[in-house]
Amino acid sequence: MPSLSSPGIGSGLDVAGIVSKLMEVERQPLLNLNNKEAKVQAEISGYGSLKSSLSALQTSTEKLGDAGTFKATKSTSSDSDIFSVTSTDEAVTSSYDITVTRLAQQHKMGSTEFADTATFGGAADDALTLTVGENSFTLDLSTEMTLSEIQAAINVDGNATGVTAGLITGDSGNQTLVLTSEKEGYDNRAQLSFGGAIGAGTFNLSTLNKDENGDLLASESDLDASLIVDGATVTRSSNSIDDVIDGLTIDLKAVGSAKATVSLDPSVATSAVSNFVTSYNNLKSQLSNLGSTVGGGVLRNIENQLRSAMNTPISGLGEYDYISEFGISTNVDTGRLEFDSSVMTTAMEDNPDSVVNFFSDSDAGFATKLDTMLEGFVETDGIIDTILEGASARVRQIGISRESFENRLVGIERRYQKQFAALDTLMVNMNTTSEFLDRQLDALADSAVRKS
Repeated sequence: MPSLSSPGIGSGLDVAGIVSKLMEVERQPLLNLNNKEAKVQAEISGYGSLKSSLSALQTSTEKLGDAGTFKATKSTSSDSDIFSVTSTDEAVTSSYDITVTRLAQQHKMGSTEFADTATFGGAADDALTLTVGENSFTLDLSTEMTLSEIQAAINVDGNATGVTAGLITGDSGNQTLVLTSEKEGYDNRAQLSFGGAIGAGTFNLSTLNKDENGDLLASESDLDASLIVDGATVTRSSNSIDDVIDGLTIDLKAVGSAKATVSLDPSVATSAVSNFVTSYNNLKSQLSNLGSTVGGGVLRNIENQLRSAMNTPISGLGEYDYISEFGISTNVDTGRLEFDSSVMTTAMEDNPDSVVNFFSDSDAGFATKLDTMLEGFVETDGIIDTILEGASARVRQIGISRESFENRLVGIERRYQKQFAALDTLMVNMNTTSEFLDRQLDALADSAVRKS
């Protein structure tokens, strides 16, 4: 803003100080705008925090709406050195006698020994092709290669078969080429074919896999795992088997017998309910803390709907009507929820289907109803988003008003400075005239004295 170069220099007036004080008064509406904006920004922050807490409660509610939460199982092996087991909610609570008679192996082939200087190929069409399933890789041997060069040529990214080549140097200094399949089982074995002058006898590759007795496998089909489950013989290409018993994965580790047991795992459900209670209590605390920054009508609406959801019976879905029947109660002093997980565990043991229906029924279950209520607040363009959009619009309008007012203040300060500059000049002129008159009066007085 423009200012006087030497305000009040002639009159002695503190022009700068006077203008500053006047501008403090003029700026008061600007301070009011800033305070108003700060209040709206606090409201925006409050609604943002409220939406976050509502979303957290909705997330925990969705877990209760998943029937799998209440059907979760746990599985154990009586001898984890022989096999381990994991289960999903699709597994039936039961036990199974399992005998592992053979583990699946990665197919492994080794050549005879060759000097490290020996070369292979060198004629047109000489080639070695590796095939695993539908994938093949052809090694061009039209230019002769040593075993070391063949190893490097097989272990390239372009080899989609997954077969890797190793090179073993024995005490004699000779080398053996070893080919190993990436995956276990007969279907993943490496198959060889040749071209040109290269043939099966060129490398004399043969299977190296052995059985549990240390003997070479009688057949490549023995690369598959073999086990007996409750009397039924099962053969699979992998040591991780998930298609024999619904919902159960068996990971084979050694030959032997053990029992697999599947049982209900209530800890998944009790953990989900515990998380729900924590999210609910966090929201309740926030509703109490936001009373000074967020509209009371919205808070009361949420409070009322939460209270209704917690106390309205869920009828016609089984043995249970109220959420309190699962160990969830309200502390009369604090208003916060408390959870006794043992009550939930007992309910799941006594009537698991009714528990699932109460929480997870897709039409009338507790989680479905509460999720619908929460969605109305947190969804895009929902209640809270609409409020936030209005608050943001108010902030933008305040910004426009502030900018306009600041422009006015520039003109006001310029006018004050101009007015007081004129006053200063006037007072300087008046002081000059006063001094002139004083001198004239003094001269007249001196003249009168001399004449007397």
